[in-house]
Amino acid sequence: MTTPYTTARLEHATPAHLHATTRRTFIGPIPEGWLKSHRKQWYRHYITKPGGSKRAPTFTAQQSQSIPAPATEQTPRPSSQSAETGAGTSTTSLLHGQPRDDARSTRTEYVDALPSQTDGNTTLHVKPSKAINSVTVKPSTVRFADNNTTQQLRQRARRLASRGALTWSKVKDGEVLKMDRMLVRIDVTRQPVGKDFDEKVSAGVVTQPLDKWREYMVVCRRTQHAESDVGDAESVLQLYQTRVIAATAEEVSKSKKKPKHEIPLSLRQVGANLFSSLDKTLCVWTSLNGITTIYYLRPQSGAAAVDWFTFLRGVLGFKRARTLQVNVPDLSVSLRLDDPFRVAEATKLLTDAADGNTDALIKAVDAEKGAAGAIVARCLGMLEQSPEWKEILTTWYQNERIGLAWKRYDRLEWVYGAVEQRMYGTIAMAKTHDLELRPMRHYPVKTKTAEGEWMEEPSPVEGFLVRLTSQKGRVRMGKMMFKRLYFSTYDQYLFFSRPGNADPPPPPRFKLTDENGSAGAIPSAKDLTQQIPLNWDVEPYHLLDGGKGVEWLGTAQEARRDEEAEQEAERNVKIIRECDGFIDLCDVAKVRKMKRGAVEADEQLEEGGEVDFNGTDDTPAVVGGDTSKTDDGTTSEVDDARTFELVMGNGLVVRLQAYDEDAKKAWMKRLRELVKYWKVRAKADMDLFKLVRQQNLEALKIDERAEAAVGSFAQRWEISGHAVASPEMYNLCGIARCRTIHLAGLLFRKPRRHTTFTRCYVVLSGGYLLVFRESVRKGSGRRVEHVQHERIGSVDLKGCYLYSGLLTENDLLSRNRTFDANLPGAGHALPRVYLEDGWTSTDEDAMTTFVIWHAKSKSWFRSSQKVDDVRSDETAARRAEDSERGGIKGRGYKTKSKLTRVSQLGTTGRSVVFKARSRAERDHWVMALQVEIERLGFEEAAEKGEEVRLVGDE
Repeated sequence: MTTPYTTARLEHATPAHLHATTRRTFIGPIPEGWLKSHRKQWYRHYITKPGGSKRAPTFTAQQSQSIPAPATEQTPRPSSQSAETGAGTSTTSLLHGQPRDDARSTRTEYVDALPSQTDGNTTLHVKPSKAINSVTVKPSTVRFADNNTTQQLRQRARRLASRGALTWSKVKDGEVLKMDRMLVRIDVTRQPVGKDFDEKVSAGVVTQPLDKWREYMVVCRRTQHAESDVGDAESVLQLYQTRVIAATAEEVSKSKKKPKHEIPLSLRQVGANLFSSLDKTLCVWTSLNGITTIYYLRPQSGAAAVDWFTFLRGVLGFKRARTLQVNVPDLSVSLRLDDPFRVAEATKLLTDAADGNTDALIKAVDAEKGAAGAIVARCLGMLEQSPEWKEILTTWYQNERIGLAWKRYDRLEWVYGAVEQRMYGTIAMAKTHDLELRPMRHYPVKTKTAEGEWMEEPSPVEGFLVRLTSQKGRVRMGKMMFKRLYFSTYDQYLFFSRPGNADPPPPPRFKLTDENGSAGAIPSAKDLTQQIPLNWDVEPYHLLDGGKGVEWLGTAQEARRDEEAEQEAERNVKIIRECDGFIDLCDVAKVRKMKRGAVEADEQLEEGGEVDFNGTDDTPAVVGGDTSKTDDGTTSEVDDARTFELVMGNGLVVRLQAYDEDAKKAWMKRLRELVKYWKVRAKADMDLFKLVRQQNLEALKIDERAEAAVGSFAQRWEISGHAVASPEMYNLCGIARCRTIHLAGLLFRKPRRHTTFTRCYVVLSGGYLLVFRESVRKGSGRRVEHVQHERIGSVDLKGCYLYSGLLTENDLLSRNRTFDANLPGAGHALPRVYLEDGWTSTDEDAMTTFVIWHAKSKSWFRSSQKVDDVRSDETAARRAEDSERGGIKGRGYKTKSKLTRVSQLGTTGRSVVFKARSRAERDHWVMALQVEIERLGFEEAAEKGEEVRLVGDE
């Protein structure tokens, strides 16, 4: 069952945090010209449900800064609460102080566990003799695609059962053990690579590329000894260029499409390791006749990568450790768990699942999903045995969410989602990472000024404005240029877009009748302007009194309000995705009233209202349907009372005209607050980066030149217990999707391999990587002062792969070969300093680079909703009826199928190369991008199903 949107967000965030990061203010009005072009689509999407049924408003009109309407209009009086808002108390188990027991809330109880209430926070305590405990239980966010086949689930259960009673004798020859779609590169070398080949070792190994990065279907199957000469290998790794995979030995012999490459998994000839501890690229190498062939395997998901690593090492005969060490940095203690997966390895359950028992099969898969929670519970239970931690644990239970995180040097990788569901597989990370028990942290919503005063993050603002200057803050031929735009702030960025791409939030309330009084008809643009308030607050998660819970959770409106909260999040993503550029509020020196003389044309400008905010009846498309980037025109009149200015740090001025004087004052007040806060917040973020690095340099007694190598290549024992990591730097906001922007900042990009790097701003939001121009230059290359950053490109991350580090050297082509006579052999990179924030770096190019790979070629793939070869008579009969309307031929019957557009396997793709300012910033980008890519892959699998078809089940 699909997890509700709000429930998934509350898994990692508190209601108060969600409220603080999703509230917004709209300063209107909505121009009548825009409504003439968009009222039907906008009204039907937000004001009525699908099918035309009416819905009540969800957001409240703003009271603290109400903007009076002109004398010709009547503005409805804002209400303190929306009409449908209930006063009932939420009962979700995810909210502190609001226990809930419904169908969606699951509670996992362990041995001798007794539930108790601690200030409303549900916890499970144990008897003193037991070292097992549970924390606040979170509803499962696991959403298996509805079209998962019995065969696929059975294979999953068999892999789980391989830890227990399952032996090779129970697996038939040719049977598929594991498969996944991966990006693969093949290199060869004549040098020995050792038994633990990884990124560090590869720096001293000279390799030659044998095959470029290509996408394959990677399949591991039981060896067919009768037909293959693979020595002592009991399984083989195959790389296919097709998505139709034979599941049995019989089908393998019939299949016309053979694997492109085969790797017999023999312990004497094959090695497997986790090549990169950052992006989780795998490497498998084989040695024959003095030549070593290295296969770099890059799954889309990091969780899948380490799961494959655990699986391959198990196939090669390696045994995992029976103990697990968990560090608790806040308490400076370490805990040792013996047999941490004893619950997930129930022998009888897994044996029944391997034998094909469907109920046991599903239970076995579900049991592994609770492994991470069981580890947290056991750790807290062990800590509770010591009285000295009692007060700290009580505070954690009341105010924090406790989770697991893998730590390596200054990087934290939280255990969540797919990583949490495959905790057994990700345990292989213990080779390079430390597992820590930590309170989960989010990006702060307040900061401290230099004077020591706390500042709360102001509410973002959006609305229509008229820009009266160009992007260079200039005028043309003595006249002021103007352009009607939609402005919206997200974090420190003031985004703008053309009116045709604008998407204002739904207003608080409507009469829902047309001018003749009949319900159901869409009101005219004029009627809408009279009913819509001039400004209102957008609050998808309005809090109860005291801020301990969401107002509408547990009420009759929960399902609808949950859907509306999701729509609001999608609306914000859409605004950024379709924007034309942004103004960095940290570059704004002052927000002031219009000052005559600030622009050269002021001497020729007269006082007047020539620029109409709403547009005219003759040209409604100027406001509503405008999708042109060119200016709307020029004017010789400016209304000083409605105009305000943004004075940039470079001296240029941006003039903006609001609807009326009250709207201008509201915009100025909000923007001043945002400018003041985000300047302090941006400085605090950079200070935190510098502080963490300095602490690590001092703790490990290294210099900045060695810092990148230590962060990437150091052995676990060298940095464990010494390095410092900040949970605020690697916070949960991107994972929980608390904010519309996941990550933003400066990068260097080259869109293709044989081009040069250019400096740009990059914003990661909603599965898209948006690229903006960092500077404007003349044809000669001279920099031109400007006020905004225009969008120049975007990358859709759906179906993309990511790799970083030394694997990017082939994409860099020209490497920095500068020789430093003072430090011979220390590297080739020269020290760099970035004047905008004082950040310094001496990292090598490869240590700061990551590459996004996406397929160029597409093909059609024919997939069925159900691909099980063993089907019931009822299913066969139904699909036989479908065949009368057209279908594909199956085994004795026809199945209704569809064609899906997928990437073509076995072909080269296109790479977009990015270079960060330092290794530390690169790690942030790689982690954030991987979260987005995994989320998109998960959503696509849930929507379309797996893009592979197994044929020939027994």
